[in-house]
Amino acid sequence: MKDQTLDLASTGTGPLGIGAAPREGVGRMRRVLFLCFLVALTTAGSCNSTTLFKSNFDATAFNQPPSPTQAVGTASFSGPSGSVLVVQAPPNASPPAKWLRITRPNDPAQVSSFQGKLTRQSGNGTYVFSTALFIPTGNSGPATIQFEPFNQPISNPVGFLHFDFMPDGHVRIDDDQGTTFGTFPLNQVFLVQVTLNINDTSPNARIILSGAGASGQADRTIIPPLRPQAQQFGAVRIWMCFPNVGTFHATNVVVTRQS
Repeated sequence: MKDQTLDLASTGTGPLGIGAAPREGVGRMRRVLFLCFLVALTTAGSCNSTTLFKSNFDATAFNQPPSPTQAVGTASFSGPSGSVLVVQAPPNASPPAKWLRITRPNDPAQVSSFQGKLTRQSGNGTYVFSTALFIPTGNSGPATIQFEPFNQPISNPVGFLHFDFMPDGHVRIDDDQGTTFGTFPLNQVFLVQVTLNINDTSPNARIILSGAGASGQADRTIIPPLRPQAQQFGAVRIWMCFPNVGTFHATNVVVTRQS
């Protein structure tokens, strides 16, 4: 798969009138610009789209599992006690917010998953998923975002498409090493956007990484045996599966359907 790096705007430290900005001021400016970009990403096309799932986890108290009722849609989770919790923002995350933290222990009998279920199954169409991720160093395997049919139970961790965010800062599609693309920073917040084009003949997806030094774009066509599942799209899973051990954070999880 061809990897096409995105051209991303950067915030330099050039002169501001009479001299260069202090490093602290530049860092603050970068955080403000990143927030603006995040808002733009998660609300892009809102005038011509319908939100089918949305959560910034505000409805859940700190250090509690995510609420079944989200801002839009519903949620469920699986894993040992404390493995899927709403927590304070991880280091280097700005602005302060509630985040979903997923931790998988070294236990072959356990899988740690969060599943966001859309308000309905809407069939063929164009869907846009977005989220912010924070992946630290030290994980033994990838963090995963997966797309599933509407009636997929949390106990069945099989989807029609998934992306693995590898410990080396690259992304792999559907466990195919030949699809590895892009780059994202560890220990920093970055953004993920996936556009799903669900249709009868060739459902496909485009994934884009951006923000905080992340970059990369890749396209993926759903393999023929899984196309019927893609046409039933209605859930997103954020998880870490066996045999991987580690933790990561996600917030501002949104799925819209374009009109």
